[in-house]
Amino acid sequence: MADGIAAAITGLFRRRGRAGGRTDGHAAELARIEAEITAFGEVLAGHPFLPDHRAHSPRLLADYQRALDAYERAKRDFVGDRNLRDAADVLRALDEGRHALACVDATVAGLPRPHRLPLCFFDPRHGQSAEEVRWAPAGGAPRTVAVCAADAVRLAEGRPPIESGLRERAVDHPSGSRPMECSDRGPAATASAPAPSASADPYGTWPAHTGTRQRRESRGSTGVQLSRIDPRSPALLVVHLERATDSWVELTSPRSNDLPPQILTHASSLARAIVPVPTDGRSTVHLDIHTRRGWRIWLHPPEEIPLLLGEVGSTGSYVLRHPGGREPLRVTQHDGSAFSLHALRADFRPGDLLCEGTGAFTTAAVTPKKPCLLYIRSRGQWTLTPTGDPKQPRAASSSGF
Repeated sequence: MADGIAAAITGLFRRRGRAGGRTDGHAAELARIEAEITAFGEVLAGHPFLPDHRAHSPRLLADYQRALDAYERAKRDFVGDRNLRDAADVLRALDEGRHALACVDATVAGLPRPHRLPLCFFDPRHGQSAEEVRWAPAGGAPRTVAVCAADAVRLAEGRPPIESGLRERAVDHPSGSRPMECSDRGPAATASAPAPSASADPYGTWPAHTGTRQRRESRGSTGVQLSRIDPRSPALLVVHLERATDSWVELTSPRSNDLPPQILTHASSLARAIVPVPTDGRSTVHLDIHTRRGWRIWLHPPEEIPLLLGEVGSTGSYVLRHPGGREPLRVTQHDGSAFSLHALRADFRPGDLLCEGTGAFTTAAVTPKKPCLLYIRSRGQWTLTPTGDPKQPRAASSSGF
C-alpha cells in the first residue's frame, strides 16, 4: 500500500513532465499553479461577504483579510523568474487563503470553524498531511513535521521522503516549525494549533527528547525544581494546569522586575503559560504549584521553539523564533485585556516593544532586522499575520536564536 501511494504521487509528477522533458514539465506545472491563483482570485471577487466593522466580529474580519492577504502573497510569489520553490510558496499561500475563506463561510453560517490539515512538509504538491512524524535532516536536530501518507510510510520504513525537487527547503528551517493558523482550539496546530490542524500545538506537550530533569508531571500542590538545559543560559518555561480555577503557579527563583512571580492566578481563565526565564547564576528553576488537580511543567528545548513562517494564532503568552529581516505584521487581539509584543534580549528579558494594545484591537508592527525571539504577553486570543516580504533574506540562525 505504501508503494502504491508513493507511486501515485511520483507518477503525478512524471505525468506533468512527460511531454517535452524536464523543462516543459516544469513549465506545465507553473502554468497549472498560475491557473490556481487566477481561480482563487475569481472566487474572492465573486464572494458575497462584505466586511462591516460595526456588524462583524474582529475575528471574522481577520479571517477575510487573511484570505485577501494570502491571494496577494500568492501573486507576489509568482512574479518574475519562477521556479518550483516559488510554486511551493504559492501552494501554501493558496491553502491558507482557502482555509481562511472557509472560516468566513462557516462563521457567517453559524457553523464551527473548519479543521485544517497542513500541506506536506516536504513538498506541498504532495497534498494534505496525514500525520506527524519525527524527522531530522542530515546533521540536523530531530523535529516534528506534518507529512503526507506516502512520506509517513517511507520514513517509518527508514527510507527518505519522496524526491520531488524541494527537499532542501525542509532543511532550510531547522526548527521544523510550520505556519500556524486559527481554529477554535488554543494555539496553532499546524501544523497549524486557533492556533490548529492535524498536528499538535507546539507547546501542547514536552518534546520527546526533553530531559527528565527538565520536566515534571503530577497532581496537587507542591514545590518543584527543574534543571536548566544549560546552567549559563536563560530558559523557556511551559506550564499546563488541568484546571485554571483555584489554581496558580508561582515562580520563586529566579525573581525579576521584568517577570511577574505569578504565572497563572485565580483571576486567570487560562490553564497554560509560556514564560521566558532569565539567568540568575543558578542551574535550577524553582516553582510553587497550588492546585488540587493535575499539572505538567517543563523547560522547552530551544530548538523546538516554533518559527514564525506564516500566520500564528493562540491564546495567552507565547514565544516565537524570528529568523531575521524587517517584515510587516498585522497584530490582532480578539479579546482580553493588555497585550504587548516584545523582542527578547539575549538574556530572555523583554527588549524592544514592537506593539501594544488593550482589549480587542488590530495594529501594525515590524519585526527586527536581526534574528531574535518574539514574546507575546496576553491573556486573550490573538493573531500575528505577516503582510509583506522581509527586507532581507529570511534565514534561520544557528547562533543564539
